Amino acid sequence: MSEIAEINNNMISCRIANVNDIDIICSSIDNRVFIRSFLEQSISSSHCHVALLNNSLIVGYAVLNYTFYAQAFIAMLRIHPSYRRQRVGLTLMKYLEEPIRCTTKKLFTSTNLSNLAMQTLLTKLQYRLTGIIHNLDDDNDPELVYYKVIEN
Repeated sequence: MSEIAEINNNMISCRIANVNDIDIICSSIDNRVFIRSFLEQSISSSHCHVALLNNSLIVGYAVLNYTFYAQAFIAMLRIHPSYRRQRVGLTLMKYLEEPIRCTTKKLFTSTNLSNLAMQTLLTKLQYRLTGIIHNLDDDNDPELVYYKVIEN
């Protein structure tokens, strides 16, 4: 745990996720049908990380893996709706960018064209648009691919 931020006199910290986190994530942050098995696989591979409020309440999670052409790729980032736009996503992203976690020279991620909040976050963190994927999960909402050069 190294990236720590403060919101409303509460501390946000990050750590690697464990199997005990799955029920909390699925019940409060992301209840999509495929998420449980995705989390189980990501946690068993040590690719899933959580953001905690005051070292106890999970308020967000992210999955950083190396399945995107052997490059670091943030495959998932979700924040509890009550904690969005309160530096949780920013803290989690900075945590993932640290060289101990991101071991490639570039870090990639993607978001839908409709997800303006994530696009704003990526711009703030100096990610650059590098491509567009059409017809991935919604024919009318292309996926925007971003990257950032990481100083190792």
